[in-house]
Amino acid sequence: MALTSATPLSAELNVPIAARVVSFLQPPPSGTMAAAILFEPGNAASEAEASAIERAIGNGLAAGRGAIRVRRVPIGTMGALSGYHVAFVTAGLRSQQGDIAAIAAKSSVLTISSDAACVQSARCVVGISTVPKTQITVSRAAARAANIRFGSAFLMLVKEI
Repeated sequence: MALTSATPLSAELNVPIAARVVSFLQPPPSGTMAAAILFEPGNAASEAEASAIERAIGNGLAAGRGAIRVRRVPIGTMGALSGYHVAFVTAGLRSQQGDIAAIAAKSSVLTISSDAACVQSARCVVGISTVPKTQITVSRAAARAANIRFGSAFLMLVKEI
C-alpha cells in the first residue's frame, strides 16, 4: 500500500492521506472519531483550509474501521479538546501552535497539519506536505508528549524526526 498516491482535495492538507494516517493509530481506531478543525476566524488562509477540510470529509470519512466526523473549533474557544481524537491544525496558526500542542498533549489528541514547521518544532504530531510529492512526517517528541502511537509498518513508510 502506497501512501503517496492520493490527490489532495484542498490546496493545503491532503485529507485522504490524513484519514489513512489516522487508521494506523495504535490501538486501531473504531467507531466514530471526533475531529476538531482548529481555525482562526478572520484569518483567510485558516478559514479557507477549514472549509476545504470540511468539504473533503463531508458527513464522515472512513479511517480504518472507524469514521472521522469533524467540527470547526475557533482557536479562541478550543478549551481542553476533550472529546476529540484528532485535531486538524489549519494554516495561519503558527503563533498559537505552542498552546495547541500543550492542550493536545494533555488530551492525547493527534494533531495533523500541512504546516511542516509545526511538526519540525514538535508542536504537531503529523505533517503532510504535497509539493513536490506527498510526504508524511511524524514528530517523535510530539507523539510521545500526546501519548500517540502508530503501527511499526506505518512508521517504516514515513519520515520520523
